[in-house]
Amino acid sequence: MPSFVKSAERQHPRARRLLAAVAQREAALERAGNAQMAGEAIEPYLATLREALNQNCRSTEYSDLAKGYHWCCAFVYYCCLQAGFRFPPKPVPSYRYTLAAVPAWHHWAQAEGFFLPAGSSSPEHGDIVLYNNVACGQPLDHIGIVVEVIPEGILSAEGNNDNRAGIFPRISSAAEGYVRLPENLQLFKDAQRV
Repeated sequence: MPSFVKSAERQHPRARRLLAAVAQREAALERAGNAQMAGEAIEPYLATLREALNQNCRSTEYSDLAKGYHWCCAFVYYCCLQAGFRFPPKPVPSYRYTLAAVPAWHHWAQAEGFFLPAGSSSPEHGDIVLYNNVACGQPLDHIGIVVEVIPEGILSAEGNNDNRAGIFPRISSAAEGYVRLPENLQLFKDAQRV
């Protein structure tokens, strides 16, 4: 096998390549939510985190399929599951939030050692990118999956960008950093399913 092929495989392990492909496929569908950030089109994404949100809030309000929520994280979590990654929607049981909130992704990845601050490493195909000041003008307010690195930054597959999924160009300075999931992440047997 030529050395450049081995090098490319090291840079983009199979599971993250699959994650990027799943995200690109889902984003290309350009599914959109209704006025309540819910609806049949995006329910596959929302469904991945509804139970965890109910448990975390000690309520049943998220069981109402007419009730949506900001779903950028649900889009990413759905893509991770479809690509074969297995980790609970609340991987740090003591942390306040589930993975329905961008800060939970940041906290978890930092605690486990697979968060790369922007500027410390170049983004790679299949990285999960955490943004600042993109959705609502706050730190850690949006999330996506890197599907391509371009000279100006990245192309990111995202959900809930103006309540729709798609592929969006982002400048590098918008990123807080990148979650580079370990290739064989399988935490359900070791972590609480909350």
